[in-house]
Amino acid sequence: MSGEQLIERTLALCHLAKAERLAVTPAKVLDVLRALPAIDYLNAEDYRLAVRMNLASSADEERRFDRLFREFFYGESDERHFHSRIRGESMQGSMGHHYREINQEITTAADSYSADEVTCGLDLQSRWDPAAPPLDQLIRELAKHLATRRSRRLQRAKHGAKVDLRRSVRGNIRYGMDLVDLARVERRTRKTRLVMLCDVSGSMDAFNPFLLRLMFGLQQALKNSRTLVFSTHVTEITSLLRRRSVVETLSEVGETVRHWSGGTNIGGALATLNRGVLREGSAGSTVAIIISDGYDNGETRLIELEMQALQRQVRTVVWINPMYGASTFQVRASGMKAALPYIDHFLPAFDVQSLRILVRDLAKI
Repeated sequence: MSGEQLIERTLALCHLAKAERLAVTPAKVLDVLRALPAIDYLNAEDYRLAVRMNLASSADEERRFDRLFREFFYGESDERHFHSRIRGESMQGSMGHHYREINQEITTAADSYSADEVTCGLDLQSRWDPAAPPLDQLIRELAKHLATRRSRRLQRAKHGAKVDLRRSVRGNIRYGMDLVDLARVERRTRKTRLVMLCDVSGSMDAFNPFLLRLMFGLQQALKNSRTLVFSTHVTEITSLLRRRSVVETLSEVGETVRHWSGGTNIGGALATLNRGVLREGSAGSTVAIIISDGYDNGETRLIELEMQALQRQVRTVVWINPMYGASTFQVRASGMKAALPYIDHFLPAFDVQSLRILVRDLAKI
């Protein structure tokens, strides 16, 4: 079994555990993936314990996980959730010649399987976690920092921090040049347009619950923002995210974005963004946020060229990489390496804690 298959089936197991109401969070999924290079893949028991240790937090959850593991690897998997299944012997069959290379494969495997397309509808409601901690307040803070910025130009203000000496002198001539009334000014606030490009390919599936909340919350808070999702194709979902009903939104997005959980074409997505949405607004008032793990199957040269073009058309480029939250994270994906020199802010975001860090760092823009 290749590193690509290992990651795919591990994520499938995590999704199944979450569907069975184990407390599986994106942070725990990251921990599982970080643990894989440290275990012996020739031993299915080592694999089971490594995954269980990160996903189960009580004796009851351990028993439920063990049952799921037996069903998933030694018996029939639940076809309602997954189309692929493996048996226990495949954990041991063909892993030997991959063992030395698996540590590298686990961080770069998505580069090799991102050319596939998915053209079927998707039930996104199953990926929305109603029990997740609320993000509303943090998203409002994030929207506030992103939506407005201080201009270099000044305007009159009753309680401004800076004194306008010229107007103060003119206004106090009647007092014999004694500065009785001080005229104050403050920097103008300029509106910022937010353009968000979100990766919804298969390698980002583990972060779908968080990503959906972030997209929905920002679009609700920033009415003039634009949201696009991409995998092998690009689809704008701005109008769909403006609906008040979460259920209705997820249903329509699932039907509209037929390439969700498909492959990845970052260069093509950036080209669509540069030649479409970004030409409609002012470069000086636009902040571009790209949410992706950087795994790509296309030409890295195309990513470099399109990132250069993107940098010229916006004020700030922010790249949010959920995998950046892992303590062992290294930039190995070729797409990420190609884009990194043209990014102004490279930040993690995959849970509430990392979103707080994101809000804090973006406040400095």
